[in-house]
Amino acid sequence: MSPKNDQEIMNEYLSNERTLLAWLRTGIGIMVFGFVAVKFSLFLQQLPVEYLAETVAPQSNYTIYLGIGLLITGALTILLSYLRYKHTIKLLKDGKYQYSTATLTFITMLLFVLSISLIAYLIIAANK
Repeated sequence: MSPKNDQEIMNEYLSNERTLLAWLRTGIGIMVFGFVAVKFSLFLQQLPVEYLAETVAPQSNYTIYLGIGLLITGALTILLSYLRYKHTIKLLKDGKYQYSTATLTFITMLLFVLSISLIAYLIIAANK
């Protein structure tokens, strides 16, 4: 195996940075969705009754908890992506990079559970 030239090494580091930036955008997007869910739920709770004459506003705080869960998931995504970025830099410097899906699996499962919870809530709320 031939030693890597400067261009190959630079490409590996830049690829790692692009991956971090993609994860940061993902984390921010998750947090924005959570923020919108919380703010919309609070907005509905403060609407005067006359605006909701034909509609039954949800009385539970479930949407707020889901929104907070999404905010926490977004923050965890940002933190874990940064830790993975730093770990990958160390592995690249040592020439021992190993692919891992642990962070991706954790975030995917967390978002899946939150998504199923949101779907269940919307189905229950629609049937009331």
